[in-house]
Formats: sequence, structure tokens, C-alpha cells
Amino acid sequence: MKLTIIIPTRDRNNSVVECVLALDHNEADVVVVDDGSVQQVVLPSDCARVIRHPRHRGRAAAINTGLKAARHDMVLIINDDIYAAPDMVLRLIDEFAIHNNPKLGVAARVMWDPDIPPTLTMKLMEEAKKFVAPILLWKPFVLSQGGYDENFTRRLEDLELELRLKQQGFELRTVETAVAFQQNPMRIRDLIEREFMEGASAVFLHSKFPYYMPQIDDMDALIRNENQAADADSAVEEISLLEQSGSDTLPDGASELFTHICRHYFLHGVFESLKDIGGIKQQRSDSTTATIFKEASRLEGIGEFDEARRLFQLVRQRPDEQYWDRAEYHLGCVESQLGNASVAHAHFKECLRRNPRHNKARRMLTNSTLYREIEPNVFEIARPASSSKVLFVVFGGLKNIVNAFPVVEALRNKFQAETVWLTSPAYAALAGASAADAILEMEPREIIPWDWIHSEGFTHVFFADPEGNQEEWEQSELHPIDFMAHKCGVQVETRRACFEPNGGALIQAEEFLRQNGLLKGAFVTASHGNGKGRHWPNSNLTRLATQLKMPMVVFGTKMNPEIPGTTTCTDKPFQVIAAIIRWSRFYLGPDSGLSWLATTVGTPMAVFIDPEAKNPIDTGLGSIVRGGKHDIREWDIYTSLQTVLTHIESRLPADIAVPR
Repeated sequence: MKLTIIIPTRDRNNSVVECVLALDHNEADVVVVDDGSVQQVVLPSDCARVIRHPRHRGRAAAINTGLKAARHDMVLIINDDIYAAPDMVLRLIDEFAIHNNPKLGVAARVMWDPDIPPTLTMKLMEEAKKFVAPILLWKPFVLSQGGYDENFTRRLEDLELELRLKQQGFELRTVETAVAFQQNPMRIRDLIEREFMEGASAVFLHSKFPYYMPQIDDMDALIRNENQAADADSAVEEISLLEQSGSDTLPDGASELFTHICRHYFLHGVFESLKDIGGIKQQRSDSTTATIFKEASRLEGIGEFDEARRLFQLVRQRPDEQYWDRAEYHLGCVESQLGNASVAHAHFKECLRRNPRHNKARRMLTNSTLYREIEPNVFEIARPASSSKVLFVVFGGLKNIVNAFPVVEALRNKFQAETVWLTSPAYAALAGASAADAILEMEPREIIPWDWIHSEGFTHVFFADPEGNQEEWEQSELHPIDFMAHKCGVQVETRRACFEPNGGALIQAEEFLRQNGLLKGAFVTASHGNGKGRHWPNSNLTRLATQLKMPMVVFGTKMNPEIPGTTTCTDKPFQVIAAIIRWSRFYLGPDSGLSWLATTVGTPMAVFIDPEAKNPIDTGLGSIVRGGKHDIREWDIYTSLQTVLTHIESRLPADIAVPR
């Protein structure tokens, strides 16, 4: 029989033996993949080949291992807690042969083992057909589409494969006469755990197939479901008590109650998974707000100021805060056009209060006879000066500060003059490591201090950060670093910022290592992120810390959840953090925040990207350093722990032995 049977298994040594023996008469090539069982699988005689994963990698990875080891193109995948009726395999093969279609999958019909006393949960599951059935597939077709997605380490890996293969013409048929028996009994509390895990996996599935499970996008429904937890727990308790009593009769309404329980715990899994990746937002972006804002801007452009004012005021009342400062700015412009100078002034001030870097609003509040604006936010002294002195203004955040390093160096080279960087106190020490001749600290002001700028002798002033020139930046379609360079009229030689932490920072970093018993080159660094976006799950970061061969230092703030088994590093100066990352063996973090510091050092690194937060202009950290820093890996936030762990360990010395 030219068939390979693949049986993924983990910690079910007795049931996998029964599974193999039930298939032995088929004379097929049988591969048992032991996915890191505590006790290694041992089979009687030579009834199957056993391939062992040294650690648990998940069912999808185990199946892929079996597919790669299969001796035949026709493969049957069957779980370790199922045993086949004597003719199950032949009936599946016959069905497959009739159609002779490599894009066909044929599945068996699963029912409970008649020798196992059925629980109420088992009866309800059989009624709802909630089984993972044995399935016959054509190996070359499956492998040509990438095999099983190993990022699915909980559940739904079969559904993900089916949805992906269907895009290539795949069809799945169930052969009712091919029967398999489920051996592993289940009670209601076993089932709700399974439903919860499926909900957690559904978040990743939805990211790949947005049309599937649209309820994942319904945040209001998810929150309502969380508020019904007490009712769901009561329903579980009701069925649990019936099962404990030995009842084998389904009470009236049991099916509806069962459906309610399954739905609740599935959506609870979705909610908890979203929360784990920072995806729970009480106030969500609403496309309606964007539509209103766009229409208001159009009306302003054609002089319909009264209606434009009404719509901009409506934008301020909506929950999407990212539009509020822009609405205030446009309200100021409208009032200026209508001759209401004092009202316009109040709107511009409110815009700057909400967004201190909104330079267009700042320009509307001030003017100067000392400097002329040669283009938006670029100024030069009105009267000729004997020598040049350049003021470069970027207040933050961390991404813009790091991106500005090459721009400052290019400015200094262009003017061959003293170049001063004006920034906020939070970033002054970090900016001090740039090529700037001096750093000035100042919180963003409503009014540009032209008298002070003139008294300091500056001849050229560049307000360069992209967010402060939002509309111009969006129209340019340039990456932030390229936009800043364009704003300053320079060409950068490299996109990557490099700097040496100062002596004080190095001393503080060494003291941190000493206090925590860490050695240079013998620990890994990671970052929580800034809390503003979705990230790699904190639960994965916790498990990674327990499985790594060396200690882990996690950067964050006091507001971040503590990661057990790690050394926490909070609220350290940026130069100190850069030094600690430099001395680590590997860095891991989100595509934002402290990861920008990691690009300035030579440490190998990996970052996580939210596939739902792509910005065509701000294309992310990887595009900045490409060509300047090669040892950087980009993953999406749903990447499995095993993928990350394998990649990091491939960059650790083989003989490392660091006490934990």
C-alpha cells in the first residue's frame, strides 16, 4: 500500500500505541512524531517509525515533520487518541482513487468509542460533530503550499490549512462509511478549555483570513460576552453537576445551553488573546470619523466655511482622538477666514496643547520680521550674517530622534558651521551622542521664541519632524528619515544611526549588570514596547524566558506587566539602555520604541510587526536599517514561540553554559 500514515503525539503514550495497532494490518508506512513527550514514545516491535522532537513544537510542526519524512505521496493524518475501524483506510483510499484529484482531501467520520461510557458533553459533541477527523491528502500539493502553518501552536491548524488550500482549488469530502473512534473521553470542563484555545487561535486565523470569523472585529460584542461570564459559568456548573451524577439523558434545552457555552468560551479566548497582544481598545478607530474629516476639509477648500465648521466640530465630539488636533487646526483656519481672530487663536492654541509638534498651528500664532520662511517650517535670517549657525528642531519621539542622527550629521557637513539640536529634556541626553555641536533643551512652546533664536545667533532654522509637517509628509510619500533630510535639503549617506554611549552611561550599564549578576555577552534583551500598539504576546515572552539557555533582561516601564523569570530594567536613560543592548547576545522587541535604539548597535535583533497596522509612508524599522544593519529579522506578532526560540538559539554559542 503506497500510503504513509502520520500520527502526531504528545504525552499519550498508551493511546498512541492503540492507534498504531489499529492501523497495523494496512501494511502502510507509519510515522509517529513524538512532539517532545515527557516520556519518549516506545512502540511494540517495528510497527512504525518514531521521530522525536527534542522539545514541544506543536501539532502543526509535528505533522510537517511527518510529511517531510513520508515515503509516499498519499498521506493519512490521524490523531493519537483515535483508532480506525478495520476498513477505514481502504474506504478513504477508494474515495480518493475515484476522483483522482491531488487537490482533494477525504476525511473519515468520527464517533465515540462505544466501549467508553458517554458523558453529556460527549453526546453533545457528537451531535455537533466537534471532532478532528483523520484526513487523507496528497503530500506534494500540501507541501507546495507550505505545509501546515507552525505558528498555530494551540488549535485550528487544520482549518487554516483548509482555508489556504481552498484558495488553490482544494475540496474536502467526508466519507460517511469510513469510521474512526475517538478514545479520549471528555467532560464539560475539558471542552471549555478547548473552546478557549480555539478562540485564542482564531485571532491569528482572522489576521490571515479577515473574511472568516468577522465577530473577532466586533469589540462591542466581545465586551458584552465578557460581561456574561457569570451566566456561562453557571451553565457549565449545571452540566458538570449532571455529569457527576452519572446522568446519560440530555435534558430539555441542553443543545442550546451547550451552544451558548461553546460560543462564550470561544469569544473569551478571542478576548484574552487580543488582550495578550495589546489589541483590546475601548475606543476604536471609526472610518466614519475619517469620512467626516475628509468632507469637512473639502468644504473648507471650496469656501463653504459654515458647514465645514459644523463638521470639524462634530469630529471633535467623536472618540477618535487622532483627529482632534487636526480638527482644531482647521477650525482655527476657518475662523481666520471668517475674520474671527480671537476664536481662531484659541483653536490654534488648543491644537498645540493636544499636539505640541503641530508646527502649522504654531506658525499661525506667530510671525517674525527677523526671519523669513523660505518654505514651510524652514527659516533663514532676514539680514545677511557674517557666519552661519544652524538650529535643528526635532522634539521626539524616540523613532524620530534616532532617525535624525544621520540628518544632523549631513546638516553639519553641508553648512560647515555650528549645528545645534533643540529637543525636549526627555531626549536631550540621547541627542547629545549625535554629531550636533550642542544640545538645547526646551519643551515645545505655543509661540516660536524668535527673539531668543535671534539672540543666540542662528541663521538657519529647520523644524523637521514628520508629524509636525503631517500633510506635507503624507503628500511626499517619503519615509520619515528621508522626509527630514528633504526638509533640511541634505542627502544622508546612511539611514542607520550609530553612536557611542558616553562614559557615565557605560558606568551605569556596568553597574546594572553587576547588581543583577549578568555577564557581557551572556544574556538576551527584550522590550515590552510602548503600550500604544499590538505586540507579540506577553505570554510568549514569559515562556521564552523559561526556555532560553541564558538570562533575559526586559526593558519597559513600571506600568508594564512583570515577566516572570526575567531581570526587569525600567526607566533607565536611553544611552544606558543602548549600552546594555550592545552587551547582550540578542535583542527582541516590537517594531517601535526601544527597538530603534537596538538598530544603533551591532547586536543581532528581531522585531515584531502588526500586520494590521501597515503604514505606506512610515514603512517601519526594517526599511531604515536595511543595508546598514544586516542581522535583523522581522516577524509578525503571531509568530510562534518555537520559531523565535529556534532563531535566537541559532545565534547563541553551542557550548554556552550560563547559570540561571
